[in-house]
Amino acid sequence: MIHLTNLRDIEQTIADSRLCLFYIKAPDCGVCNVMLGKVERLADNIPSLCSFYTDITEEPLIAGRFLVYSGPTVLLLMEGKEVFRGVQFIDLEELKYNINRFLELCH
Repeated sequence: MIHLTNLRDIEQTIADSRLCLFYIKAPDCGVCNVMLGKVERLADNIPSLCSFYTDITEEPLIAGRFLVYSGPTVLLLMEGKEVFRGVQFIDLEELKYNINRFLELCH
């Protein structure tokens, strides 16, 4: 999972990838940091999935662009459109199920 810090790079990565997992965290959020590790391990086991994360304070425009009101937030984007959103208490099994479901549609 790569770390992106500006909106231009985030938008370009989404445009270049068929399916993206985008994790958004807050700087002093314990849950955000714990979940980042778990989501990162999940994403790293799916090599065909583009995955990246950012800290909401690194690029304040992210909140408005992706309608993120709290961390952690995970977005699954297919062809640039949001197809799944998890906020705060992210169910990893549900996330994994949705990743696999949309990966099948991509192939």
